[in-house]
Amino acid sequence: MMSLSKAEHWDERYQRERDFWLERQPRQLLKSFAHLLPSKGRALDAASGMAINGLFLAQHGLKVYALDISEYALKLAMQLARSEDTILEAAVYDLSNPWLPAGYFDVILNFHFLERAAIPVYRQALTPGGLIFFDTYIRLDDREDTPIYYLEPGELLRSFEGFEVIHYAEEILPQSESHGERGIAQLVARKPEQA
Repeated sequence: MMSLSKAEHWDERYQRERDFWLERQPRQLLKSFAHLLPSKGRALDAASGMAINGLFLAQHGLKVYALDISEYALKLAMQLARSEDTILEAAVYDLSNPWLPAGYFDVILNFHFLERAAIPVYRQALTPGGLIFFDTYIRLDDREDTPIYYLEPGELLRSFEGFEVIHYAEEILPQSESHGERGIAQLVARKPEQA
């Protein structure tokens, strides 16, 4: 049996779990710190999926670029944007070999996705004073069979050294019906005005 590419895997998953994804709300981390968002500017929703978080930013006045490897998810994102009379730019993009223009984005979102090669790219792509919202899984122990998708404890904070940390937390999420116990790291940080 031939294995699926990453894009095919995610297209298939979004198709299979469409209703689940359509019911999602913007991440609580984003809503909790929405008061920090600029009233205008450019935002990147990285590995956006259906861009629920990006649409939240667009409704707050930002011009949003949603990037994801799944064309299917981005088509759903565009349908949602049209139904909410919201403007959203979307592009199929594999963040495993990222490039973003320097000093371009006022806000960057990275939720439940980890590509370490993207972290220095995010740092340089933010405007001075720009905000990064980052929320992803951390490795609890050797149980994780794909450690490249999990941060080490403290790694996220070290990755944005020199930024003004507004919020940082590492915690263990209890077991649920769909997932076992998981560790998570969250960061909201501002790029210095002068590097």
